[in-house]
Amino acid sequence: MGPSKPLKHSPPPHRPHGAGGVIDLALAKHATARHAAAAAGAARAPTLTVARWQRLLLLATAALLLASGAAWLAVHYLLGAGAGELPHPAEPWLMRLHGAGAFAALFAAGAMAGAHVQAGWRVSARLGRQRGSGIALVSLLSLTVLSAYLLYYFAPEAWRGLMGWIHAGLGASLAGTGLWHARRRLLSWRKP
Repeated sequence: MGPSKPLKHSPPPHRPHGAGGVIDLALAKHATARHAAAAAGAARAPTLTVARWQRLLLLATAALLLASGAAWLAVHYLLGAGAGELPHPAEPWLMRLHGAGAFAALFAAGAMAGAHVQAGWRVSARLGRQRGSGIALVSLLSLTVLSAYLLYYFAPEAWRGLMGWIHAGLGASLAGTGLWHARRRLLSWRKP
């Protein structure tokens, strides 16, 4: 065998409007939908959408977290240790279910951060829509995760009740802010 030939490397193509990939694809899709809506005489331009699997995963994990968290609060404070009784047998199982939902929610949030958050930030810079609720959503998610970590690993026994209620309040606020952030899509579902 003879000597191998050196590989020729061509420079990457120039991309004046961004880094390419998923973000530019999302922006291009959004721009195409806006132009089509404007040409059809629509009153409002469509919003930046989320991939169907991401939306379903996010909704499923949010529902699981809300249901398991609310059920744990009810069982704990009405029937179990929070009511001065022995811990109810359902308490540890509800907490395990809530923890599994939290891991799935972190995966869903990471998937959203990889595409939707970045593309939404760039689109919002041009259109001025939903940036505030997106910032609130990411901030509340961060505080909810931090409060869960502190509650699980660092809360002294005297602070556990207060920390738990703070965590529950943050979780409920996160759900409400998520609904507010998705309001345009929710309103478009209600129209005939």
